Amino acid sequence: MIDVLVEAHGPNLGARGRHGAPLGLGSPAMAGERIEIDGGRIGLVLGVGTDGRLHQLGLGDQQGRQPDPAFPVSLFPLALPTHGEEARRAPALRVTHADGSPSLRLVFVRATAQPHPFGQEHRIELVDRVGGFEVAVCFRTWPDHDLIEQWVEVRNGDDAPCTLHQVASASPALGAADPYLTHWGGGWANEWSETTERLVRGTKTVASAGGVRSSLHLAPVVLWSPDGRATETDGAVLAVSVAWGGDVRFDAEIGPHGQGRLVAGLQHLGAERRLEPGETFASPPAVLAWSDHGVGATSRALHCWVRDHVVRDGNRNRAIVFNNWEAMGFSLTTETVCAVIDGAADLGAELFLLDDGWFGDAFPRNDDTQGLGDWVVDARKFPGGLGPVVQHAIDRGIRFGLWVEPEMVNPRSEIYQAHPDWVIAEPGRERREERQQLVLDVCRPEVADFVLEVIDQTLALHPEISYLKWDANRDISESGSAVLPADQQSHLPVDRVRATLAIMDEVARRHPTIELMLCASGGGRSDLANLARFHELWTSDNTDPVDRVRIQWGASHLLPASVLGAHVTRWGQRPMPFACAVALSARFGFDIDPRSLTGEERETAAQAVATYRSIRALVQFGDLHRLVSPIGTGRGALAFLAPRVGEQRGTEGPIAVVFAFVLDNQEDHHTASDDGRESPVVSVPGLDPDRRYTVVDRTPGDVNHGQAFTALGRDLAATGLQWPGPGWPSAKVWVVSSHR
Repeated sequence: MIDVLVEAHGPNLGARGRHGAPLGLGSPAMAGERIEIDGGRIGLVLGVGTDGRLHQLGLGDQQGRQPDPAFPVSLFPLALPTHGEEARRAPALRVTHADGSPSLRLVFVRATAQPHPFGQEHRIELVDRVGGFEVAVCFRTWPDHDLIEQWVEVRNGDDAPCTLHQVASASPALGAADPYLTHWGGGWANEWSETTERLVRGTKTVASAGGVRSSLHLAPVVLWSPDGRATETDGAVLAVSVAWGGDVRFDAEIGPHGQGRLVAGLQHLGAERRLEPGETFASPPAVLAWSDHGVGATSRALHCWVRDHVVRDGNRNRAIVFNNWEAMGFSLTTETVCAVIDGAADLGAELFLLDDGWFGDAFPRNDDTQGLGDWVVDARKFPGGLGPVVQHAIDRGIRFGLWVEPEMVNPRSEIYQAHPDWVIAEPGRERREERQQLVLDVCRPEVADFVLEVIDQTLALHPEISYLKWDANRDISESGSAVLPADQQSHLPVDRVRATLAIMDEVARRHPTIELMLCASGGGRSDLANLARFHELWTSDNTDPVDRVRIQWGASHLLPASVLGAHVTRWGQRPMPFACAVALSARFGFDIDPRSLTGEERETAAQAVATYRSIRALVQFGDLHRLVSPIGTGRGALAFLAPRVGEQRGTEGPIAVVFAFVLDNQEDHHTASDDGRESPVVSVPGLDPDRRYTVVDRTPGDVNHGQAFTALGRDLAATGLQWPGPGWPSAKVWVVSSHR
């Protein structure tokens, strides 16, 4: 691959305006320019045709990105399809110019590249052949992680305003011999519900809505399998995620002659932008990963990249968190909170999180109908302030965290009564509430300052507060802002996200040592843009462990286990050993009343804590292998392996942990591995076939807890491990170590 392309010296961007003389671009001297974007296992090859346009010549691994040299460049698909260029295809870029022209005809100007610390940054500049509208298609490569980021920048180089209707982040042309699309959605408490469907001619659109909790409705990642449905270990697949904190959209198109294309970016409907002369707009980046060996490889590439370069402190251990919400709700007092802290410490938790209900003065937060926005400690519940409960946690050897929802207010609050104009609303139209609350308009500078002040003052309550859970429990129903001009009201969906991310950036700058959890009615902010400002997220408000196996399975296609909060609760009234085992497969914690635990349950919880401390590094930083899919079946299995485990000799300590879950009545379900074959055992992948390993049963509360045996790696792969015995739901947790 060519790392840096020699610059093709075309005319300057914007050399003439729309009403000037022809720009003379796309001359034969530029034809044949070849641009290679090398992201390791994924690469793109672009070329300039005799028509002066930019075409995609190849995509995929080394073989897949090699174009047929006998095929004219100008017959390859466009790298950035625009409205007006392909009348029968979905566009990735659409603009209406000041003179009413709705089309763009882009031609190549130049391509440049420069190194960044982990790869290359490429910038390919294009311009409208009859005007001054300028476009840059940008790439950042991560060859060590087998990823490419792509985004598009546009600039109005004309001398009058224009309307930008749509600008996608990426629009790769794809094979479509037998195409399948996988996407996830489902709504509150049903996040990451998987759909895999065969694509037919036309355009399949999946998009989120609401603007705040967009990931509740659509996870910001899709998979395209061009040659039949890919399994975990077989088949070609492209994974694409849009790193945006608002609504996203994916258009999967099969064209009139069977051509495939995936257009990925922010949701543009209702978010049109007026671009003034000289104004620039950049799309959020899309992240692309490719595998010719199944879906699992794309997930592992994304996980490693997210830990190394996205989430804050991504390679630092996450604590065992104890949340009090399920135990206490709004019924808080100094004495009862201290009692629950004692129980949390006795279980082995490392951080106590005090959830909703600790604040409110004139409108005390005794339920969710009032008090939101008044971030003062409720003196009726905590006469001495939070100091005594924080100090009690510290004295018991665990850290202390608080819940906040700084972007929202209840109408029944002092802050709203003082500033009713601070909320997002449409003048003259009825205002709708959700969860008895409204969304603050953070595009207003005074509101942004207020949100920052909320965080500052909350952390100032006690110097030992080291963790915040940042929640957001409703979407936007009236898309209006008093701070925006009448002709720019449609800017709000983008401007609000940008303003929110800027606030989060400032919080991280002011409080670099504070750990932050994302929550938005559960997993409503599971995107990489928000996560870049946080340490972890709350995967779902649904903590029924049967459902959580499937939710966490879906989330693992984008996110590493270290950021997926998973707590032991009473939801579903499942057996404690099963609830603990499911939570152990992500960022482990508790949300349960410790005072309600039986002696047997306490012993199970203690075993779970001990097990997690021994496998924490594997779960949080190991390579995930999804073994048996729980989607549409009654069983699921997965394993975390130490990187390059097959190469390790004489390694001490755990090098793999395997989870197996029986979710439903086994007689009612066909139990299959990911490729559809019967799965009578759980095979352990990735081990040295000639090495002997020790396997220990670490299932919390199991009668066989602590029992061990040894086996060769080839036997663990072939004959595997036995599923849990009769009864459901049930689980097994095995820890594999090199045998001494």
